[in-house]
Amino acid sequence: MNLGYLAGIFSFFFWGLIAIYWKQLSFFDSYELLGHRIFWGVLTFLLYFLFKRPWGALRSCIDTPRKRKLLGVSTILIFTNWFVFVWAVGTGHVLEASIGYFINPLVNVALGVFVLKETLRAKQKLAVFIAFLGLLVFLSSGVGRIDVSLFLALSFGTYGLVRKKMNIPSMEGLFLEMLISLIPILIFFGYRFYTSEISFFKASSYEMFMASLAGIATLIPLVSFNYAVKNISLTSVGLLQYIAPTLQFILAVFIYGELFTITHAYAFSLIWCALIIYTFDLVLFSRMQRISNA
Repeated sequence: MNLGYLAGIFSFFFWGLIAIYWKQLSFFDSYELLGHRIFWGVLTFLLYFLFKRPWGALRSCIDTPRKRKLLGVSTILIFTNWFVFVWAVGTGHVLEASIGYFINPLVNVALGVFVLKETLRAKQKLAVFIAFLGLLVFLSSGVGRIDVSLFLALSFGTYGLVRKKMNIPSMEGLFLEMLISLIPILIFFGYRFYTSEISFFKASSYEMFMASLAGIATLIPLVSFNYAVKNISLTSVGLLQYIAPTLQFILAVFIYGELFTITHAYAFSLIWCALIIYTFDLVLFSRMQRISNA
């Protein structure tokens, strides 16, 4: 299994558990929390770049009009996705967020097949079909706000596609996305400072410290995800992504006490069955490739 798969698995485990971190920051409203994600993220990147000095790689991200246009699109997609997820966690909609990321892999599979013309092996088709049945069972439960779930799925799935088409360095591209997003955030913070409504200066030392980690918590999984998107098929990214919403679902039900029904249990079983089939096919195919290349 190459590093692309390991990077994908790591990023989805991280995202699956990140709600625990955001729950610690319920003192901040969603708008300010999004601002902290971007502000501290940019500062973290700048510190890293003082040592790496990736100026050539940064220029390569914007050296054509096509790249600049796609960078604008990817920035809008990830900015809005972050905001909706933070809002969902902060307002008690972790379950809807998890359903959104259950839908997300199917969005990636659809984009991979219909846009990038990727092909599926027989067991992959079976896994996708079973996962789709699990999704239908989830949707039939009628729990929560489906608009939140659909938005998270579509925005992040499309973000992955755009980043794959851009073919730019992962970290440098993410830095530029956050740098562009910093413009409206600074305007927002300026307004909040003028009206004395910035919660950061009223928070406890612990809350300030946790808020300052928002950049690191945002960057680590996204850098790993962008590496995975560049090095494995979008179909593979799509099905590996079930790791994150499964962990979010477990947190929502067993830690935060959100609603769990027999319908959810059926959907959960189907989706994990699809994951097992896909993983088995991936391991078998990788092994056959190593044998043929030997």
